[in-house]
Amino acid sequence: MYRLLLPLLVLLVACTPDATDEPTVSFDREAMLEHWADNIIVPAFQDFRQSARRLDGSIETYLDAPSATTLEQVREQFARTYLRWQRLSPFMVGPGMELRLREQVNTYPTDTERLLGGDRTDLSLPSNTDVQGLPALDFLLFGTDNPLDHAGKLRQLSARLVELAAAGEDTWTGGYRDTYVTNSGNSATASIDRTVNNYVQWYERNLRAGKVGIPAGVFANRPLPELVEAPYHGELSKRLFLEALDGANDFFSADPGLASYLDALDVKRDGEALSARIQSQFAAARAQAAPLADDFASQVRTDNTAMLQLYDALQRNVILLKVDMLQALSINVDYVDADGD
Repeated sequence: MYRLLLPLLVLLVACTPDATDEPTVSFDREAMLEHWADNIIVPAFQDFRQSARRLDGSIETYLDAPSATTLEQVREQFARTYLRWQRLSPFMVGPGMELRLREQVNTYPTDTERLLGGDRTDLSLPSNTDVQGLPALDFLLFGTDNPLDHAGKLRQLSARLVELAAAGEDTWTGGYRDTYVTNSGNSATASIDRTVNNYVQWYERNLRAGKVGIPAGVFANRPLPELVEAPYHGELSKRLFLEALDGANDFFSADPGLASYLDALDVKRDGEALSARIQSQFAAARAQAAPLADDFASQVRTDNTAMLQLYDALQRNVILLKVDMLQALSINVDYVDADGD
C-alpha cells in the first residue's frame, strides 16, 4: 500500500575514487529508500517490538511463578531481544533519533550502583540512560544473586523497552515512512544522506569501537574487558557482534542499496569495484572474529592481540565506507569523529 505511482529517476554525476568514462548514470533513489523502509527498517522495528513484548511477558511469568525454568526462559528471551536490537541499532534516523532509542536501549556499561538505588527512577531523563535498557537487564538477570530481589526494577525496565519499541514502530508506520521515502533528494537533510551517515557512524562508533576497540584498549593505555557488551551474561558478546556485523553487510548489500548504487556509478578503487572491496572486508572481519571466544571479556584477558586484529579488520572498512563511499555518493560526513581514523 506504500507503493508510489511515479517514482522519480534522479540523474547523478559520479564522483568516484577512480575516474570513469561515463559521467552520468540513472539510479532510482526513491526505490532504494522504499526498499530500506519496507524491507529493512520497519521490519527491524517490528521484530524488536515483538521480541521486547515477549521478554516482558516472560518476566511477568517468572515473577508470578519463579522457578529455575521460568528464569531460564527469561534469560533466553533476553538474548533473543538483544540480538534483534543489533539489526535495528544502525537505523536511528528520524523517530529513532528523536526518541534517543539507541541511548536508552543500549548504553553500557550500566551504573549498577544507581540502578539498584530505587524502583522509581524516571527513565525518560537523559541522565538515566545508563541505568536502563538491555545492559541494565543483563546485570539484573545475570549479575545479581537473585533477580527476584529486583522484581520492581525488572518490570520497569522491560515495560520501558516495550514502550520505546512501540513508539518507534508506530511513528514509522503512522506517516513517517512516506515522508522518508519521498525525501529522496541529495542534501544534508535528505533521507539517503541521513541514513547513510547514521549507518557509517554506527559502524565506526558502536560496532568497531564499542564492541571491540574500547574493551581491547585501543583508546586507552590498557585493555578494559569489563567494558564489553553484555558482560554479565558471559557468552553473548560475540554473538551480538556477529549479528551486528551481518546486519551491516546485509544493509550494504541489499538490492537496491548502497552496493548497487556504487555499481551503477561504476565506482572503483585501485581498479576493483568499491562494492566488492567493502563486501570482501566484511567477510574478512567475520573470518577474523570466528575463532574468538564467545565471551569477548575472556578473549581480551587471554589473547587481546586477536581482538586488536579484529579491530584492524573493521577499521579497513571505516576507510572504504566513510571516505571512498561517501565521496562517490557526494555525501558529506555530518558527525565529528574524535578518535582519529
